[in-house]
Amino acid sequence: MAPHENRPTRCCGAQNAFPRLARTDQLNPFERNILAVARHFFQTFACPAGQIWIEGFRQADQLFAPHDAAQHAFGTLNTVQKMRIARKSTFKFSNPLCPGCASLLTENERQLTSALAAVRTSQRSAAHVHAMLLTEGNDPQPMLLAMHRLCDFAAHERQTHDHVGTSGAV
Repeated sequence: MAPHENRPTRCCGAQNAFPRLARTDQLNPFERNILAVARHFFQTFACPAGQIWIEGFRQADQLFAPHDAAQHAFGTLNTVQKMRIARKSTFKFSNPLCPGCASLLTENERQLTSALAAVRTSQRSAAHVHAMLLTEGNDPQPMLLAMHRLCDFAAHERQTHDHVGTSGAV
């Protein structure tokens, strides 16, 4: 049986309707890749019958080293889930299956990637502010802890790869 494809055949035109929205190509590669994976989980929660979460793991496999992909996908899902538990309103996200929409950042996604960037760069106050906005004033600590774990794993893996890649250099 052939795998089910959920990809649209054409863009919905969102990039023309919202020319002032921030674009994903302005993000750091780490935040951009995590957002790409997270969007598939957002889509799954929005439309559970679509089973798009599977694409999230496939996306991680394409964006991260093979031995790191599952950990990045799980860390992203854990972060998304902690945020979902804390929020009361709907998280607005761009459609990961539409190339035009996927190039744009919603305000919620901008807050998420900003929080992730602040955690990654050890900017505790900025991370807390973005997390408070994402959790709508509810306890941001579980989400921040999940983000820290994700960023710590990525930093450790990056250092390990850098060390392994240069250990034989003369």
